[in-house]
Amino acid sequence: MGPPAERQEQRLLLLSAAGTLALALVGIAIGLLSGAKSIVFDGIYSLADAGLTLAAFAAARLIARGADRKFQYGYWHIEPMLGLVNGSVLLLACAYALADGADAMLAGGREVSFGPGIGYAGASAIICLSIYFFVRRRSRGLGSSLLELDSRAWLFSGILNAGLSFAFLIAILLNGTRAEQLAMYFDPAILILLALGMAPLPVRSLLAAGREILQIAPADLDAHVSRIAREVAARHGFIEHQSYVTRVGRAQFVEIGFVGASASTAMTLGALDSIRQEVADAMGGLRPGYWLTIDFTADSQWI
Repeated sequence: MGPPAERQEQRLLLLSAAGTLALALVGIAIGLLSGAKSIVFDGIYSLADAGLTLAAFAAARLIARGADRKFQYGYWHIEPMLGLVNGSVLLLACAYALADGADAMLAGGREVSFGPGIGYAGASAIICLSIYFFVRRRSRGLGSSLLELDSRAWLFSGILNAGLSFAFLIAILLNGTRAEQLAMYFDPAILILLALGMAPLPVRSLLAAGREILQIAPADLDAHVSRIAREVAARHGFIEHQSYVTRVGRAQFVEIGFVGASASTAMTLGALDSIRQEVADAMGGLRPGYWLTIDFTADSQWI
């Protein structure tokens, strides 16, 4: 990802953080005025998300700096670390909302002024879905896991706010009917559903970040590199090969070892570099954040 792409990523993250912060503050204010804790929770969730998006912006700036003497492989490792923090904070928020909603349900519900909530949730759904499509369109080809995570959050918020608006509308329609008492349970019930509905997003972030922090080899990358190594070994007469891969954020680390038929096999440095280029081309070419190491030996213990 070159400098223009890096600037595009940073601009999108900053724009997303500003939009999230504005919606969060409006949501918290309307939720407090109407007494709807489901809206307050949505606002607090968005506020936490805005803070984490700003952290993602800072991380993107560090990644754009590239390697230095202290971090000689660059700052790619910040991406999964940020994903771990992001997932943990938002999952804790969901757990608190779930507990608060369950407590209110057991206490007989609570009175809420649903009118303002409908307007906020409906407008918020439209804004969230619009930003989702905008970020997805502008981030195509950037390969940014930070923007991927951010766009999913906008989509999820849009869908949930649409559901929130619909639920508030039903609660208003219940007024003056025999089922009017049920409206008392709508806010805590929606709060529980929001918590349960939003929980999968941070859980997925935690699982993805955990795999990268533990450096678990991605199955797709491992299979792709193994196939390339096998084909190159067959083409050039190597009797054995071994490959190792890992992914950290958007950075990929690939190491391949080839074993020659005998210690007397002679190949020039140019020929070996040609094989390296062959592998690199099959992998899509060398690019920032892509580390490719290829070893040649006559003794399999070195691979």
